[in-house]
Amino acid sequence: MSIQIIVDSCCDTTPALRHAMEFQIAPLTVSAGQSSFVDDGDLPIAALLAAMKSTKEPAASACPSPESYAALMRQQQQSIVVTLSSKLSGSYNAAMVAKEMVLEESPDKNIYVLDSRSASAGQLRIALLLRQWIDGGMDFDALVQKAEEFTSGMKTYFVLEDLSNLVKNGRISRVAGLMGTMLSIRPIMGENGKGEIIQLDKVRGTQNAMNRLVEIVSEHLKKMKPASQTLIISYCNCAQRAMDLKEAFLKACPALQDVVMVPAGGVSTVYANDGGIVLAV
Repeated sequence: MSIQIIVDSCCDTTPALRHAMEFQIAPLTVSAGQSSFVDDGDLPIAALLAAMKSTKEPAASACPSPESYAALMRQQQQSIVVTLSSKLSGSYNAAMVAKEMVLEESPDKNIYVLDSRSASAGQLRIALLLRQWIDGGMDFDALVQKAEEFTSGMKTYFVLEDLSNLVKNGRISRVAGLMGTMLSIRPIMGENGKGEIIQLDKVRGTQNAMNRLVEIVSEHLKKMKPASQTLIISYCNCAQRAMDLKEAFLKACPALQDVVMVPAGGVSTVYANDGGIVLAV
């Protein structure tokens, strides 16, 4: 029996990857100033970045409606939904409401909503594993168990070059943002295992931050089997930086079998901003 994978649009992919992996997408909407965009895979990132830079107001995102999730859940008998962290968005709660709606209509369906406790590259890492396990014939209950186990141990890291939207959102002070810009301070962020963002380190200069990312991931992977892991890099308007980082990871981390690069979608762009990098492993 077919098992479909549903993700919200904070899961960064490409059109080719979405098609190959057969992901179903519940889009969020993003807004900046007077501009509003549906994050449906065709959102013009350059226009979003321009809108973010042209306004003093913070850019924001709105989660998919329960009905948009429910419409996707009705398509198949079995669905696993991967949402961005419930600590960062209402997407998880919307999916849970949709699940209850659909199960009232069709109690025989199997639906599981997985809180990724991550975003962006982290959601894609989980979704790719789900596709691998489904194609391998794993049943629904085993998929749910393995996905939860993997999510509990997954690590997500990110480095922001442009702190302006964090200042606008009140996540950091204007003084900290100004000092970060003037002194090129790059915070290296991660999650605390509960889907909440924490600062892991801060260094001066973007290249130093990239080097530090490689060190952090190398330390995390050092006891794992050679060629056993996949790392996801989501990048916002900085393809060459992401490619250089990929090469550095493959050189420094024997445990890596593959590094998958994807451009940031609309929601990730709102938070990673121009030049941002998000990793998951």
